[in-house]
Amino acid sequence: MEILIFNPEHDYALADNQPQYVTLRSAAQFAYDCAPFMRYLTDNEAFVLDAYRPFGKEFQKNFDPMEDAERITKVTPWGWDSAVVYQLRRIGIAEKLLPTDAQLSKLRDLAHRKTAITAMEFLREKHPHPERLPLPPSYLTEFQQVEDFVKQIPDVLFKSPYSGNGRGHLYAHGTCTPTLLRQCAGVIRRQGGLIAERMYAVVQDFAMEFRCHDGQADFLGYSLFRTEHYGYGGNQLMPDDAILSVLSQYIDTQEILQIQVLVRDFLHQHIAPHYDGVAGVDMFVYQEDGAYQLHPFVEVNLRMTMGLAAHEIFRRHCHPEARGTFRIVRGDVETQCIASLQTEMQLRDGLWWSGTAVLNPVTEKTGYAVVVNFTDAPK
Repeated sequence: MEILIFNPEHDYALADNQPQYVTLRSAAQFAYDCAPFMRYLTDNEAFVLDAYRPFGKEFQKNFDPMEDAERITKVTPWGWDSAVVYQLRRIGIAEKLLPTDAQLSKLRDLAHRKTAITAMEFLREKHPHPERLPLPPSYLTEFQQVEDFVKQIPDVLFKSPYSGNGRGHLYAHGTCTPTLLRQCAGVIRRQGGLIAERMYAVVQDFAMEFRCHDGQADFLGYSLFRTEHYGYGGNQLMPDDAILSVLSQYIDTQEILQIQVLVRDFLHQHIAPHYDGVAGVDMFVYQEDGAYQLHPFVEVNLRMTMGLAAHEIFRRHCHPEARGTFRIVRGDVETQCIASLQTEMQLRDGLWWSGTAVLNPVTEKTGYAVVVNFTDAPK
């Protein structure tokens, strides 16, 4: 039996780096509501948990560590961190199924956004035309460096070393306000530094998805997504060749495939020897001087991502000719709004073809839902 754990605030647990990490109430609600959708990501017999109602009454009622421990063959969280390992140890999960403290420490180091700097240096060294690639970001560890960076590059994006879903981002447009300087100083004090890079005119976000296993890195596919207010806005549900077709409107397909090989090589050399699990590398197409350019390594997520979840749901459950969206819906008090999204799913060859499905149960207390929609499927 496999245990699946939905801990979507994993990036913030990494930043906190404490076994008894306490997340925001809204994040806990999101995890509790949407954890059941993870059943769509596995073919195994699985028990799905959320990480923030620490494996509460329902689990305790159905799980006896003495009787059931031997049935558990695999534990798969959204992402590994000391908080989720602490909870698993509390309920008696065998140590052999958990990463060691040393492995957790190494994983945290690799998940630091400085890895994007190392990756861009690697790609520029290996690429036959490095002038086509952006310069690596900078890592600032002193207060004065913030002001100096903005003097050199007026439109700047600052990123916390550990953050997720667009949070932890700060912006400067030609000047450093007292508020910005105070915020940057706080990040440096808490996390030791911050990432600084120039802002880009982003045209299309996407990601390449990989799996690291036994020291190797294997390419799994692509995900095409959009952002809203610098946060996650949803994924397109379509096969890899269709995603490549979209991207080829901007960037030559051979260039994308070349980057795919180089990114895989980077993961193989720098990540896979120390990490076993999925890895999503965020990228984007941007426009500059009237031309489209590729940013090949914005950051790496050493965890499950919504993009990979969308990719897996399409691969496992959707007709290859269907086209749709995968998104997170927030219902707040209007739970009826979430419930009303569900329509009868039309199948073709036993696979989803058209309609709308909510992938987690909806009650009067549900605040969030994972929704797939195929109203735009070909006729």
